[in-house]
Amino acid sequence: MFKKSFFHGITAGILSSILAYLYVDVLKEEFMYDFSSIFSVTNVIGACIFGSLLASIGYTLLKRFLPKIGEVIFSFLFAAITFASLSLPMLHKLPLEFDEYLMVIFPTYAMVLHFFPIVIWYSLKPIFKP
Repeated sequence: MFKKSFFHGITAGILSSILAYLYVDVLKEEFMYDFSSIFSVTNVIGACIFGSLLASIGYTLLKRFLPKIGEVIFSFLFAAITFASLSLPMLHKLPLEFDEYLMVIFPTYAMVLHFFPIVIWYSLKPIFKP
């Protein structure tokens, strides 16, 4: 079970990383939103892979120790952690040299990136179901 869950996390992490990279690249090229001075694409890729792997480990542990309600608890925890992480871009202080428009856009831009791992992880879950 752990092997399937590990590959689920790796696959979800890589796929969400690719989609996050495309999202950042499209917004950078088309709309000239360049936030590379705040966070790099490698940070986004690392966060997607780490988050997906951590989700798979948490899912496996909860299913093993709480077989009847582990999946429900995991779903609530994963959603709660994802929504709690949305406060990070909202509370981030941007450098003063940023345009006021970009200061308003940044939280929305960064918040979308927080949903890639959870959406892809749950989308791939039927494929890796034990």
